[in-house]
Amino acid sequence: MKISVKAARVNCGLKVKDAAEALNLSVTGYSRKENGHARFYIDEIAKLSHLFNVPFENFFEAECLYKTQDTE
Repeated sequence: MKISVKAARVNCGLKVKDAAEALNLSVTGYSRKENGHARFYIDEIAKLSHLFNVPFENFFEAECLYKTQDTE
């Protein structure tokens, strides 16, 4: 099940400032990432996973194509 970073943070009762400090980011920098305007690095996702007590896989959407493109 995919859960957004924001939903995980809110479910833990943490504020943006708390999460930003945990990642050593500014509040603005963290907010940009949480709102999808910038990407989190994998080490940041790992830290947030631990902080929010959510498996890191829940932050990723795993989709596979049924068939690869033909390369003819």
